[in-house]
Amino acid sequence: MPLSFSELRTPRLILRELNPPVAKHLFNNHTGPEIFHLLGCSSEQDYQAIRERYWVNFIDNSRLSFRTWLMIDPKTGGLIGDCGFHSWWLRHSYAEAGYGIWDEFHKGKGLMSEALERILEVGFEEMKLQRVEAFVLPANKPSLRILQKFGFRREGFLRRRFYNDGKMEPAIAFSLLPEEFQQRGQQLDIRQLVAGFETQSLPAAAWTHEAHLSVGLWYILEYGLDIALCRIRPGIIAYNLASGGQNTPDGGYHETLTIFWMRILHLFVREQGRSGRFETIRENLFSSPYADKKLPLQYYSEGLLYSARARGQWVAPDLKAL
Repeated sequence: MPLSFSELRTPRLILRELNPPVAKHLFNNHTGPEIFHLLGCSSEQDYQAIRERYWVNFIDNSRLSFRTWLMIDPKTGGLIGDCGFHSWWLRHSYAEAGYGIWDEFHKGKGLMSEALERILEVGFEEMKLQRVEAFVLPANKPSLRILQKFGFRREGFLRRRFYNDGKMEPAIAFSLLPEEFQQRGQQLDIRQLVAGFETQSLPAAAWTHEAHLSVGLWYILEYGLDIALCRIRPGIIAYNLASGGQNTPDGGYHETLTIFWMRILHLFVREQGRSGRFETIRENLFSSPYADKKLPLQYYSEGLLYSARARGQWVAPDLKAL
């Protein structure tokens, strides 16, 4: 009997669904070149990876299922990777997300973000999931970034969670709830934004350049420059750590940029004045040159601004005075 896959489409991908009934039929009834073609495999290694994941490890269990999608290049029909829910706990309405791009050529092009957004929509809207979990090795920076992009919240550090390259390794635990996914990209009320920042409960997807400036502006208006700096410095450091990031010479907290933007906000408030509603002042800020994301590069050369020294301590501008 021929096998018909259910497929989803995104602008650059075909998402070909694998679930327990499909996996059973596939590996029981198809072999050789036929199965390679159906799966989009370009090598025996690709085929064995899929077989291991969806057949050898398949569990026929009334409480546990899975739904995942092979990422197919619509131009070539070739396999790019996979994305989906490799553990779906039916009774409790939650699932664990898993994803990976197998072909190096397709990495760094935003394809996984494109796939994961569509898959999360299916999870929350069609499957009625109340929670999606993800567990990531601390060194897996691309995976950490994509979870933060979609608003996953860090929940803990799990010791000896994965067996990897002959040893047990820890993992960082994340979760996403349906209302958080639905609210991604929405502008929060300033009090909600500040509270979420200070308690480290704000989804990483909401911690945008605009959110940085909004919190900094709020602190400047409430406390003045000196106290505002004393509040926002430790706040950013703590928030980075709570969101799964690290503060190192290569990433995380940036002392020079923090002071630069707070001084810019202070100059804007001095020019604009403190009267009026916060929302109006913020709107005026975002429509002014003061909010331009590239503004620091008018004052700093890239080499200096992105140096470890500038990240660790305040460094004065080298192009023009602030």
